[in-house]
Amino acid sequence: MASKSKVAQKKQSTSAKKINFYLIAIPVIAFAIKLIIMSNIKGTDGATLGGWLGADGENYLSGVDGLLQKGYFSDKSILSYWPAGYPILIWILTKISLTHVIYLIAFTQSIFYAYASYYFVKQLRGTKLQPYMMLIGLGLAFNPTLSLSSLAVGYESPIAACMLMVTGLIMKSRQSGNDRALALRVISAGFFSALASFMQPRWILTSVVIAIVWALMYKNRKVQALILVGVVGIMAIAPAIMIQRNQQSIHKSVISTNLGVTMKLGAGDGTQGGYAHTGPDVPCVPTPPATTTSDNDVVKCVIKWYAGHPGKSIRLFINKGWFYWSPWSGPLGNGTMARNPWLKIDPIVNIAKGSQSGNDLVYKSAGRGISFFWVIGCISLFFIGFFWLRSMKGIYANLAYAAFIPVVISWLVSMGTIGDHRFRIPTMTLSVFLQVMGYFALRHRVKTGSFAVALESGAQAR
Repeated sequence: MASKSKVAQKKQSTSAKKINFYLIAIPVIAFAIKLIIMSNIKGTDGATLGGWLGADGENYLSGVDGLLQKGYFSDKSILSYWPAGYPILIWILTKISLTHVIYLIAFTQSIFYAYASYYFVKQLRGTKLQPYMMLIGLGLAFNPTLSLSSLAVGYESPIAACMLMVTGLIMKSRQSGNDRALALRVISAGFFSALASFMQPRWILTSVVIAIVWALMYKNRKVQALILVGVVGIMAIAPAIMIQRNQQSIHKSVISTNLGVTMKLGAGDGTQGGYAHTGPDVPCVPTPPATTTSDNDVVKCVIKWYAGHPGKSIRLFINKGWFYWSPWSGPLGNGTMARNPWLKIDPIVNIAKGSQSGNDLVYKSAGRGISFFWVIGCISLFFIGFFWLRSMKGIYANLAYAAFIPVVISWLVSMGTIGDHRFRIPTMTLSVFLQVMGYFALRHRVKTGSFAVALESGAQAR
């Protein structure tokens, strides 16, 4: 009996080592591949850049120029029009090297994304989701658009990594119970929420909702208060910093001044809700004695227009919701991802460019049909994965909500502003995770004839 026990222990030890190896190897290999890619990205002068400009790359670098010229309180207009957080982070990197700053951006974002992927998948070890770890890790590490976005100048990839860290911390806290490390995890989640909100203020709402959901996972009032006060309190530092900077630089207590413009692009008669606005703008006149409309005025005008045109508003909300999930290329693609690194090697793009018959195949009936079902498939897998994971109860239901809610909030924000598939990237780590779970749910359904999962006893259903 003793010898059998030793054999079993040895097998378990070998299995654990194998799991740990792949857990680390997958993000490390993906990072190594990115280093090779970075060394081959050249500028127009032939020098190594190490990364690409994202959709708003020039705007962020223009903001960095303002910070370099006049310092932290630079009054350059782009730093108040666009949220200044991401340019400030780049400005800090210029202290290491101004010449190679794009390389530093790509390197920093890539190593952060690699670690976040590792940390998130690591939390699945020893749970009922362990058999799915390999495909989840591969999906996060090698999804072309998601992974290559870390090489582009833009906030999307760092926020996607922040979402993995916050979700991983919530999962870790639920596995560990109310131990002394809970406070540290709350502080860490607050930090990553603050970092995401610093780069993109839309994440203020997401962070508050995540904190509420996390707190509701506990019955202890003190723990609930710790989570809410800790996460929201630390996160609130980020917008406070930007408001204080803008107060000093342009004498306005604002985070940024582009919300109204963004909302106006997705509203109005004759437009479809995407970034390419058509038709007349939503009418908006200044309130006397003011002679120009402020950003807040435009926001109010757009909301008033939606309220006064319910039929058109519903159509626009549906359009923008669809655009959020639209493909990166092809006839149904809609958004600001023309600089998506994946499009450089996307076979769909190459087929369309190769010949007239290829262009017809991609952009006419066949291509439109494939694109339509691709979108339906992505949305369906996302919801199937959520409901299947939620059905496992306990910590798995907690994880399902922690991954699902940020994606839905981002989706709703897109519906309220403009429909743009680029808005999908910051939460794409979570949607990819749930889509992989959706795949396994369908496979389970085929094998067993049911989505039902045999649950283990215990409060945490582990």
